[in-house]
Amino acid sequence: MGQQPGLDGLRGLSVLAVIAYHAGFSAFHGGFLGVEVFFVVSGYLITTLLLEEHERSATVSLRSFWVRRARRLLPALAVVLVATTVWVLIWGSPEQASQMRRDLPWAVGYLANWGQILGDVPYFASADPPLLRHLWSLAVEEQWYVVWPLVFIWLLRRTRSDRRRARLVVVGAVVSYLVAWWAVRGGSAPMGWPVSGADRINFAYLSTPTRASGLLLGAAAAFVWRPWRRPGLERLPSRPLDLALGISLGVLVSVFIGADLTAGYMYPWVLALTAIASLVAIGVVVHPAASGARVVLGNRWIVAVGRRSYGLYLWHWPVFVVVGATEGGLGSFLVASAVTVVLSEVAYRTVEVPMRSGALGRWWTRRAPGRRAVVVAVVASVVSLSVAVAAVDEFDPSIGGKEQEFVLTPADEPSDDSALAESVVPTTLGGVVGTSTIAPSEEVPSASTSVAPIVASTTTLPLVTPEEPVRLVVLGDSQAGSLAVNLPSGIEEFFEVVDGSSDGCSIHESGIVRSSLPFALDMAMCEGVLDRWERRATAGGVALVVLGAWDVLDLEVDGVARPFASLEWNAIFVERLDSAVSRVVDAGATVALLEVACMRPVDVEGAGVPALPERGDDARVTHLNSVLAGYAEATDGVVFVEGPDAWCADEVIATDLDYRWDGVHVYRPGAKLIIETVAPALLALAAGE
Repeated sequence: MGQQPGLDGLRGLSVLAVIAYHAGFSAFHGGFLGVEVFFVVSGYLITTLLLEEHERSATVSLRSFWVRRARRLLPALAVVLVATTVWVLIWGSPEQASQMRRDLPWAVGYLANWGQILGDVPYFASADPPLLRHLWSLAVEEQWYVVWPLVFIWLLRRTRSDRRRARLVVVGAVVSYLVAWWAVRGGSAPMGWPVSGADRINFAYLSTPTRASGLLLGAAAAFVWRPWRRPGLERLPSRPLDLALGISLGVLVSVFIGADLTAGYMYPWVLALTAIASLVAIGVVVHPAASGARVVLGNRWIVAVGRRSYGLYLWHWPVFVVVGATEGGLGSFLVASAVTVVLSEVAYRTVEVPMRSGALGRWWTRRAPGRRAVVVAVVASVVSLSVAVAAVDEFDPSIGGKEQEFVLTPADEPSDDSALAESVVPTTLGGVVGTSTIAPSEEVPSASTSVAPIVASTTTLPLVTPEEPVRLVVLGDSQAGSLAVNLPSGIEEFFEVVDGSSDGCSIHESGIVRSSLPFALDMAMCEGVLDRWERRATAGGVALVVLGAWDVLDLEVDGVARPFASLEWNAIFVERLDSAVSRVVDAGATVALLEVACMRPVDVEGAGVPALPERGDDARVTHLNSVLAGYAEATDGVVFVEGPDAWCADEVIATDLDYRWDGVHVYRPGAKLIIETVAPALLALAAGE
């Protein structure tokens, strides 16, 4: 086949789409599909090389093949892994160091995709992205390079024609698409494969069986489409080929712009469409008569990007995370891109190109002076880094603060908010009667408007001491998780606490929550969270539902925006709340909805999520509490429990990062404040009073 600059140009376009996607630009919401183009190109090229080797020598040298792949891939990856590890150990946060300890062994073994699947690390989660998250695609390709030559040799021995081989490989691609479809649609999980809830999309996007389809289609095309072998084709008219290329590139650009990684239609439909469009583009590029393709994809600048695409892909993600260029900011993107280009170019000239040409082997065979010292230094460095990474402590940002002691006191004083509770006017919100100072049709006041949240009641609660600890299931998002893991010592005498939280997940299993900042969270990652709620509640007890952090944001459902506190938002929220609570009640637990606290979000290191202004808007919190209280009043087996007044009334406590490390999630002093406030109500609820 020879050198085909157009294929480099196609890879150049694809890596730019991936980089734009990772930068958080909404205009390239589907840029992750650039990886699928890489897969198709790789499948075509590798199979073509194997075919040409077999035609030349009537055999295929597995050793030579794997050595060539190792020269091509390993040195550049090793440099990135070493550089990233050193940076994390010296300047990285404790969380990044913990992530590196988890991810590095998988990356070294080219199993990063399975590490993310088995470790429950959603690729599409926006908070706290791991520095090595992007290596999943390299793992898929390397696994392909190990297995495919063996399959290729088997096909040559078992079948007699290239067309039959191509048909068999296409069948394999179809099976791969069916596995992806099965996973996303919720099929049963053989051999314990994690394909429930958010794991279904993670599995479909990351696993080798579901992503081998593009590689297989590229391989199938190589068996039947090698037009450079047919003389005279260069004299054919170029216009039909140019038209086909234009259509295929148009399809690719469209999916780069509009596709959604978590949407059900992605698997297998858009994935298959991307692979087919890539096949058409490849078929045109390698055709001798495709003069238009040589102009469009043979441009020297895009070809240069394509030839460096491997290094650009390796370097850009850790650089973007370090610089903070993953949220769509143009300035940070330009800085991160400049750093990426410099680092990848240096590595390309000093590592990638020399290693591909066998520089390491030549140096070794010449018995160069100092060879032994270099080897010892490299081994010592690798061992030292490995030991340093292994010594890193696991990090959980939700745990912190001084140890606290649980003190149970009766709630014998009426709330300071009783006047407000008596003065608010009942209003109907989405079919549920509640109390609110914000009418559904009104614009929600800004964060500068401070309104104290409503309370559950002002009656005095008797102190109920249980004969044995009450089973308390804490359900909700990361706020619930922070509460559950930071509870004071001594509480085990009164409560048997079960952590049923799911980070990033409220009661939504679909839709997108959006802030006025360039930040959004796709709740598709939470699909199946209510199943977990139900399972946690099956043993009975009291279920304390802790919501609020994601529920004060606007909601987008089926592509339609539902502004916070609008009638549509209220209706959707109440419907989903009822679905969640009903499952917990039916499972045998009594539900307590915790009053949403006034939040004082701040930007702190390791937060993963910026300080969203909606969380600091007390008027939004008031409205959300009114909906929760109204729902509890109208629903059997559900109560609304008043939280600490200090979150709204005492700015010293509310803004103290020892209580809430980011103004939203509690540390131990904050957890003590909450649990001691609500304990009398929860114990009375468990006793049936």
